[in-house]
Amino acid sequence: MVEAQACPACGTVHEQGATCPATGGPARAAPPHVSPVPSDPLIGAMVGSFRVQRLLGRGGMGAVYLAEHPVIGSRVAIKFLHESLAQNPELVGRFYDEARAVNLIGHENIVAVYDLALLPPGRYYIVMEHLEGRTLASLVRAGPVAQELALDVLVQLTGALHAAHQRGVIHRDLKPENVFLVRRRDTDHFVKLVDFGIAKLGDRSHASHTAAGMIVGTPEYMAPEQCDTRDVDARADVYALGVMAYEVVTGRLPFTAPGIAQVLLAQLKQAPRPPHELRADLDPAFEQAILKALAKAPADRHADMDAFGDALRAVRARLAGRPAAREAAGEAATVVAPPPRSPPGPAPAPAPAAARAEVELEVRSGGVARRLRVAEASRGGLFFRADGELPALFSRVVVLLPDGSRTLAAPGEVVRHVSAAQAASWNMAPGFAVQLGTLSGDERAAADALAARLDGRAPPADRETVGGTGALRLLESLERRARAGHYELLDLPHDTGFPEARERARGLKRQVEDMRVRLPPEAQVARTEALLERIEQAGLVLGTPAERLVHDARHGNFRGVARCLTAGVPAALRESRRQALLAEQPERRAEAERRLARSNVAAKMGNAAAALAELEAALRADPLGEELHRRHAELAEQALRAAPAGK
Repeated sequence: MVEAQACPACGTVHEQGATCPATGGPARAAPPHVSPVPSDPLIGAMVGSFRVQRLLGRGGMGAVYLAEHPVIGSRVAIKFLHESLAQNPELVGRFYDEARAVNLIGHENIVAVYDLALLPPGRYYIVMEHLEGRTLASLVRAGPVAQELALDVLVQLTGALHAAHQRGVIHRDLKPENVFLVRRRDTDHFVKLVDFGIAKLGDRSHASHTAAGMIVGTPEYMAPEQCDTRDVDARADVYALGVMAYEVVTGRLPFTAPGIAQVLLAQLKQAPRPPHELRADLDPAFEQAILKALAKAPADRHADMDAFGDALRAVRARLAGRPAAREAAGEAATVVAPPPRSPPGPAPAPAPAAARAEVELEVRSGGVARRLRVAEASRGGLFFRADGELPALFSRVVVLLPDGSRTLAAPGEVVRHVSAAQAASWNMAPGFAVQLGTLSGDERAAADALAARLDGRAPPADRETVGGTGALRLLESLERRARAGHYELLDLPHDTGFPEARERARGLKRQVEDMRVRLPPEAQVARTEALLERIEQAGLVLGTPAERLVHDARHGNFRGVARCLTAGVPAALRESRRQALLAEQPERRAEAERRLARSNVAAKMGNAAAALAELEAALRADPLGEELHRRHAELAEQALRAAPAGK
């Protein structure tokens, strides 16, 4: 759905043909290329080897960005889990499962996944193939699709889904929006199936509901068994593809209603209108195949996706006047070679070769200590070989890292499990991955040395040691930073992420508690307790979008405000906080208007740098102004496009 755009002159949404009261002329909407999303701190950032270019779209679980390699120019799509969902283990697990599901299948009609990683400590992302084309939904919006084209697209989908089902993966959210049609092999309609975000894997629950009781899926395409509490298997995808086939050939959904409840009830009880009543030229066998897929009882549908594909292939062959066959590329293959694996990181990686060094570390979890072999190590995390019971997903652990003659206790979090069955499928060791948290300089150096040892590299050069200040001088330094502000205390940039702020606060508290015993008696209680309270408050404010919105707005930190808005702070809350701030300090409004006028003049004169500088000054005065954020996003994107590659 395309949202109506506000008029840039008066800020309201006009009816078509209306007159704008601010200009006296015809009403106009904001230019379509101006994003309604405030300035985004990810734009321009380096993620692995790629620079983030622009936002492609947002969904219920994440946002997808276009990114480009600054040297060779290759493009990928990077999907980030919404920061507001990163604290929910079930949702993080589902996000990881999307990459896992796609990697398990390895089919050419399914979008390729190249990497799965975590920007410490909590920005989960997936690097995927970038698709240039159109969605099946855009094709359907133009009206019923020619039968030959519809059959070609649907047969490709049956091949991709049959491959998924053979790997124990059920999509559960099939709809035209999740089907891309791209240019390949002399056709503009090569299918790429995307968004396995709510896919059910063979080793996960069969339920069609989340733990909170929320139905997963899109109601108009959900099988009857998805609409209640029955188990879901591959035949739910057969039903959903039947809905899509009905829509593709008729231009209409089989079941529509004003509300979700009525749609779900129709899926359970109502028979679809025969497609030939909406399209008289529809081939009878094609209609029969669609209606069989739409049977209410799973047992009455096509036995599996391959059987559905056989029925569609027979129709296509007859319409083309030739025998049914599977000679077309991609239709017969159910399992193809998986895409190249990503470089080792905190996510599971291939088992190490026999020639590599072997290291055992002690891991403490829930009061239990075990010595486990490290399969992979990097700056970001470790993967431990382990059989039997694994530490709980997203639980806290402590890893003892060797550092010369001493041992350092590094904090971490369990971010992935790999069972024995999964390990056999992926040709790797079973075990679990640990994402390391905020580390001290010594701990970080020890982790780097461990990674070098496992990779057969020379250890890093001797690091500088920090010393000479003493515990009391360190305490005094932290107290000065606390008086300066939350960002200064935690030593964070003003556009830092929420998980980073929470993790930094935890690490700093641990550092203060460790040094307490080395302080003079008079400082061990009162001063350290006060400092710990300030650190706790800083972590709470900077780590919570709603709290941070108010703090950053008062301090004119528009970049921090942008971070809060992109994390999902409601527009109503932003506007109420803005009105309160401007009422309390009315001079802010005048300053913002003056700076915005200067920015507009500079832009008209072609001085992009001055225009951006004045606009940022306006944002410091009115950091909650939505229109200012929109304009800033536009100017920042223009500056990014104009910057030389690699800068």
